[in-house]
Amino acid sequence: MHNFSTKLSIFKALTVISFCLYLILAITPPAFASIHKYPETGDRVMFRSVQSLRDNHDKAWQVVLYKRVQSGLVNSFNLRLVGFPGTELQHPVPLTVAAGDRKIGKAKDIWNESDLPINVGEYDFKSIITQVESNRPLRLSLPVKNQQETDLLVPPFAVREWRLLSDKN
Repeated sequence: MHNFSTKLSIFKALTVISFCLYLILAITPPAFASIHKYPETGDRVMFRSVQSLRDNHDKAWQVVLYKRVQSGLVNSFNLRLVGFPGTELQHPVPLTVAAGDRKIGKAKDIWNESDLPINVGEYDFKSIITQVESNRPLRLSLPVKNQQETDLLVPPFAVREWRLLSDKN
């Protein structure tokens, strides 16, 4: 009889612990997007999302999607890709963007309008982001010099953040 009551006590304790863990996990709010707001001059504000991703050759890239808003109007919506030193992007070559088998389009290379180093790409992403309809992973085909088929996969959590950024004012 004593053995049965010990087992029952252990079962009750495990049930209470499991229920508490369930409540903690069920009530925890979803992760917040890491979209940051940076006031600039006057009434101009920059919103940006930053990710560190690896391409299909296992090289690291910093991926920055940002937009500038002035007086409630979006002035620019750009994607900046920063490759590891030693990586050189071809300019001016558009960036091809796809979601699965669906080609979304080509983002215009605007690197020549800046003073950025050759391992950085700057692309007008305004027409691309409006065509991203879901959080499916995006494939960016990078125009890397002296390298074939350099693809960067943007995971669903980052695509979701980008879509949130496009809606934010």
